[in-house]
Amino acid sequence: MMRKFEEQAAQAGRLRERVQEIKGQGRSADGSVTVTVAPSGAVLDLQLTASATRQPHTSLQQSIMTAIREGTQDAARQMDETVQPVLGDRAEQFKSAFNAHSPAPPTAPPEGSTQRADDEDDHSDGSFLR
Repeated sequence: MMRKFEEQAAQAGRLRERVQEIKGQGRSADGSVTVTVAPSGAVLDLQLTASATRQPHTSLQQSIMTAIREGTQDAARQMDETVQPVLGDRAEQFKSAFNAHSPAPPTAPPEGSTQRADDEDDHSDGSFLR
């Protein structure tokens, strides 16, 4: 019984290491935005080409969000491929527990949503964070 417990603990340790190495990649359609995302949905890296900075801010925002969604989906796919062979029937339970502690992935803006057209955002509270 002790040997089985030790084997399971070692297997859990290896799984944890493999999960920590997962990084999803996402890219905008024009290739101007590349994002690296952790399985938790955290953005680990954001790369913009010179052409990205010449886009209107609303287009750049959409490109970034699209790349983040793709990266998150890629990380989720890798997570499934990593966890399923090890946990089998318990993989869904693991994913539910993992996702309970992760932020919700970004969603696409609703159809017909409007963005501010000007670059002069109101920072009257002294903060540029929203």
